Amino acid sequence: MAKKALLIGINRYQVPGADLRGCVNDVANLKRALIEFAGFKSANIRTLLDRRTTKANMQAGMVRLLKGARKGDVLVLHYSGHGSNVPDRSGDEADHRDEILCPTDLDWADPLLDDWLRTTFDRLPAGVSFTVIMDCCHSGTCTRAVQPPDAPSVERYLPSPLDLWAAESRRRLTGTVRGTLVPAGRAARAKSDVVVADIGEVLITGCRDTQTSADAYIAGSYHGALTYHLVQAIREKQGKLTYRQLHRRTVALLRQGRYDQVPQLEGRTSNLDRPIFAPV
Repeated sequence: MAKKALLIGINRYQVPGADLRGCVNDVANLKRALIEFAGFKSANIRTLLDRRTTKANMQAGMVRLLKGARKGDVLVLHYSGHGSNVPDRSGDEADHRDEILCPTDLDWADPLLDDWLRTTFDRLPAGVSFTVIMDCCHSGTCTRAVQPPDAPSVERYLPSPLDLWAAESRRRLTGTVRGTLVPAGRAARAKSDVVVADIGEVLITGCRDTQTSADAYIAGSYHGALTYHLVQAIREKQGKLTYRQLHRRTVALLRQGRYDQVPQLEGRTSNLDRPIFAPV
């Protein structure tokens, strides 16, 4: 049995004005928790930070994480950075948009699509425990003014050029954001923050479709609100929780901190009721 993780944190972007503050801290916090409470060895936790987080490096890292995985292995992928959306090129209507992750060298004409993530994750062999944590915004349903660098909390959502054009022209975008990372539709997500979906991984995302994930000043330094409170929940119980319990406690801690965002938990029922970061 192997335990491996890829932790990605991006504070520094080549896009002007897009820098974040807490993503590198997120990686350090989660890495310590995986070592202390989940039996991971430091040598088996790979990190990608700031300028190294190019699209090519991120894709290669994810492929490497899943390559050769066997029944009984435990894998973790954590992304802390901006999320956004772009026009969907594969759908039937041009005004639909796909969710994306934002590498440091983000190219709006050649983004890291959730379509690619879904195709890659679907290659996961049966019997492998795979946890995916996305501490970013995906839906882009909220487009707000860019906050100053010293603001106590900023959004982990990077407006796409299409969003900016719509805001400047005061014209509402006609499409809806479509995600292929999970098959659960918005109707299912609207009913519950825990969604049963036929995917091999357990997916934890930072917020609902109508919310944004915070990059915030917490306990004397900057962190992602999701990752910080997720790790806090793990530490409280020394890692002895199921995914449902982890989600429930993280939501409660975020509420105590007066954060509006509600993490989403998705996966098969059998996986959601398993102990976190444990073999299948």
